[in-house]
Amino acid sequence: MKHFMQSEAWAAFQRSQGNKVVMREGDGWSYLAVEEVQVFGPARTKRLYTPYGPSFESLDALESSLASLEDLARREGSVFVRVEPMGPDAEAERGASELLQRLGYRRAAHMLPEDTWRLNLTCGRDALLKGMDKSNRKRYRKLADHDVEIRTSTDPEDIPLLTDLMHQVEDRNGVTLRDTDYLKEEAASLFPGGHGRLYLAVTHERDAEGNPTDKEVVVAANFVFLDYDCCYLIHNGSDKAYSRTGANVGMQVQIVLDAEAEGRSWVDFHGMAPEGSGPDHPWAGFTKFKQSFGGEARHYLGTWEKPVRRAHYAVYSAARRLIAHK
Repeated sequence: MKHFMQSEAWAAFQRSQGNKVVMREGDGWSYLAVEEVQVFGPARTKRLYTPYGPSFESLDALESSLASLEDLARREGSVFVRVEPMGPDAEAERGASELLQRLGYRRAAHMLPEDTWRLNLTCGRDALLKGMDKSNRKRYRKLADHDVEIRTSTDPEDIPLLTDLMHQVEDRNGVTLRDTDYLKEEAASLFPGGHGRLYLAVTHERDAEGNPTDKEVVVAANFVFLDYDCCYLIHNGSDKAYSRTGANVGMQVQIVLDAEAEGRSWVDFHGMAPEGSGPDHPWAGFTKFKQSFGGEARHYLGTWEKPVRRAHYAVYSAARRLIAHK
């Protein structure tokens, strides 16, 4: 299964951002490579980056894909390639790390999460609900009792309803998330072709006596990516003041059930703390939340780099280390 970030839809979005994208495929492999430029002072360093790619079916296919990518990098004047290879499953990836090392690749700081939590949908609606925490099922079934309605939108102008909530997550967790303009552009590219959707959990503000007013308020939102086989929960925000309504939980249950009803095989919750990392990991809280919906962990091979212009890459690496230590 290719990741969404190796799809034609993602390529179209990258091109809409002014990025050069190259897509190649061969026997048992394919990749989407984005040409990126790093600037340190007066120096410009061009690289080819394959987010969650190349996609490969065997180690021989992976080696062929990397040879193609390195050849492309040389012809395009890139200094190095950055890859995040992804096979169809962990078994197909067995031995891939050793192959990458043998071919001259080195581990790099990850660009995208190296671990994710995903849920197989092929068991059907009833089994999916049964596999969730009892409290999640209860909250989903009680949404109406708490005056919460789950809606969907494919209007990019609704993105601020999400980003207003994401800012609250930033303040609570000390993280930096995507800004409104970027997500509106992402939505404008993905929504028209059915490659994305915005979920909104809506309730009503209440007066001093606790009675609902006519004014609606969005208390949770999620921007999902969609391909033929998987729904990816990518951008999420919620208002902690309304957590007792179960709106965020109920919304994510609805996302799972919609994905199953639409014939997809997986929901990918996009990112989790590494297995065994313990309760002190900064991602421990939302990892526990994602796991409450049932599913399984998926560990990726991670981010790797290989120079094709060694002298320039050495200077680039030194500049990167210097800036990191300032």
